Amino acid sequence: MNEYTIIKTDVEDYDRLVLCLSFESLFTYIKKIEQAIAIDNVDEKILIDQLLITGNGTNRFISFSFSHGRFDIKTAQIVNPTEYYRKETVEWLHNNYHYVEHSILTAEQRQKIKDNIAF
Repeated sequence: MNEYTIIKTDVEDYDRLVLCLSFESLFTYIKKIEQAIAIDNVDEKILIDQLLITGNGTNRFISFSFSHGRFDIKTAQIVNPTEYYRKETVEWLHNNYHYVEHSILTAEQRQKIKDNIAF
């Protein structure tokens, strides 16, 4: 199973959405994410969704600036993004439901993903 997936977005707030797909801490594979994004050699604003790690809590979403092939940790902040990003996450997980089956999500949250309902 993959540890993450990267989705390019077409909205103002963030250039990419990274979905964490592993139960492990984001920081165990953040270097791999940096390498994947650095290929494009651009400065971007990145949103990371940790739904499968943290659940739907206040620390679910983290934003970072990405510059010169690295995350700028000084810019990291917990955010509450627009509904668009929640929909993107649920749609991707709906289409790749096997990542949800053994996650920490509640039965109700899993059902929302099956039904393609953002939360």
